[in-house]
Amino acid sequence: MRQRGFTLIELLIVVAIIAILAAIAVPNFLEAQTRAKVSRAKADIRSMATAIEAYYVDYNAYPIDGHRAGDGQAFWYVPTHISSPVAYITTADLVDPFRTTQEANAARLTDTPDGNNFTDAAYRRFRYINYIYTYSVSLGLPALGAPYIEVYGPWRLNSAGPDRSYGPTVLTAVGSSSASLNIVYDPTNGTISRGDIMRSQKESDVRTR
Repeated sequence: MRQRGFTLIELLIVVAIIAILAAIAVPNFLEAQTRAKVSRAKADIRSMATAIEAYYVDYNAYPIDGHRAGDGQAFWYVPTHISSPVAYITTADLVDPFRTTQEANAARLTDTPDGNNFTDAAYRRFRYINYIYTYSVSLGLPALGAPYIEVYGPWRLNSAGPDRSYGPTVLTAVGSSSASLNIVYDPTNGTISRGDIMRSQKESDVRTR
């Protein structure tokens, strides 16, 4: 008895159906991954913000951001002493899920003259800036920090967001001055869209501009 197999047309139809289903499923899977990373980034930033405020209660000052600190700390990141000797948080080395490499700017993925290796894991953490320390103490230019403090408060934390790049920034009028403010990530513009996920001393989910 002769057995009947699938015809070429039938096989092509099955392959086409599988391709259509894959085309629908893969983007949804990738978006689900992005949403999960956004949730993780927000949760980690929230934990770090709690630690920063607890540190302030004890020292009446926010932890430095390492900028020109001369203490071996990576600058513009939460210092390691926030977890030792007093553990305000288990570790300061929480890695931003959107910064598997330091930034999209390839020019910064190499060692710099001051010895900072931007491919090092320390620079893949969530970014933190203490505006009072950076502008008033380290640079001695409090006027430059004033508009940022007005918008964000004394400190700001941020994740690179789904575009995997710090920024972009927009020069914005703040009172009688101006500041380059980071664009805020907004999923309503598309799950994978530009902007940073941010939290500041003033706002739990930065939406000021």
